[in-house]
Amino acid sequence: MIREDPMRTLEKFLSLAEAEPNSEQVSVYVLLKAQLENGQCILVLDDRGWSTSENWSRAEPAAIRETTLTVVGPGEPAPGASRAQAFRDYWKCIRSLLAAQGIHLSIEKLMALEHEVRFGPRLQRLLTGPGH
Repeated sequence: MIREDPMRTLEKFLSLAEAEPNSEQVSVYVLLKAQLENGQCILVLDDRGWSTSENWSRAEPAAIRETTLTVVGPGEPAPGASRAQAFRDYWKCIRSLLAAQGIHLSIEKLMALEHEVRFGPRLQRLLTGPGH
């Protein structure tokens, strides 16, 4: 746990993965949140997700979890930029988004935080339903 601002102690990152409604193929949206020590969550990113042509009956929880971490993490570098630059830019963006909400941590401390993935109820049902 990282403590810099006693009123806004950030405990971990939390990605909530949920199945898109009425999708027969794997289609997931993800919310990246920062969870405070008191359990309150602050929305960080709400524009992440992915789809495949795979049917839900073949989807594996471990693959969903891994892809969730990939889509909320640093993206591919822009043309002419390095992976290291894309990585730095991503964490600068996350730091800035959190600072706008009163959370002030260094990039190094943000990178050191735990990152938990949780599945929403619809996704849980699809991953434990018939065919699994």
